[in-house]
Amino acid sequence: MTSVLSRPPVEHVRPAGLDSPPRVGFLNLMPFAEEFESMLLPQFSAASPFEPVWIKMRGRRYSHDDPAHIHSRYMRLADAGELDALVITGAAVEHLPFEQVRYMDEVEEIVRHAMLRGIPILGLCWGALAVGHLLLGLSHQVFTHKVSGVYQTDLQVADHVIGKGLDDRFWTAHSRYAGFDESTVDAAVAAGRVRVLGRAPAPAGTVIAESCDHSVLMHIGHPEYSGSRLVFEYRRDIAAGRGDTRPPANLDLNDPVCQWRSHSRMFFANWIEFIYGTALARTSHPVMKADR
Repeated sequence: MTSVLSRPPVEHVRPAGLDSPPRVGFLNLMPFAEEFESMLLPQFSAASPFEPVWIKMRGRRYSHDDPAHIHSRYMRLADAGELDALVITGAAVEHLPFEQVRYMDEVEEIVRHAMLRGIPILGLCWGALAVGHLLLGLSHQVFTHKVSGVYQTDLQVADHVIGKGLDDRFWTAHSRYAGFDESTVDAAVAAGRVRVLGRAPAPAGTVIAESCDHSVLMHIGHPEYSGSRLVFEYRRDIAAGRGDTRPPANLDLNDPVCQWRSHSRMFFANWIEFIYGTALARTSHPVMKADR
């Protein structure tokens, strides 16, 4: 593929003026929360330092988790203190209408809390669908077959911090039963609410998008997944008797090489750099900070 995007130099610099690293809240909705932490946090290894703050949900049972771990690491939003950013993870509910998701009202409460305080939000997989629905008027579409595997994704922009250092075409990992309704994405783009940053052929579709004010970033894939995780989920679904299960696309089940790790780590590093900038801006404007 011939490169058509201008390439600024890649450099992650910690801004002067911050007394401490930004505090990033994580709303971890994935089953087996502790296991997911160990998948997600290493993807931030290329990023500047930040403090992760794990947010506990009232409406989540955490039935697959060690209660001692949840008690020691997770806290209610009211007890979390000032946050500089919020991450909302995937959840095993993408096949449900939003109004049938048990904890959707609480997710909305947390999202509105962040937006009222000017806190940037990153949504991953179902988290991307949720914030797109709540804040940007994007609908989601449930698929007949699970979108599973890795797909070549085309970078749509190079003049944004999130696209810095990414290849013009890169692999993204997916494991989901739903995605954005592309007609609502197109309408939001036309209305000036949404900007598409990364797009793949069907069935993956729009992969990375943001609000035009940059406050909301959405990645519909699972950039934190490894190849072996995709194979595990495929074999789990087969064992569960799901007749609609298809092998993950573009992945060797016997040698599931991860072709998206560099994209993943650059993506998260770029977002943390953006968070440093917004945190610094709030530090530089005491009135904004006091309003939080």
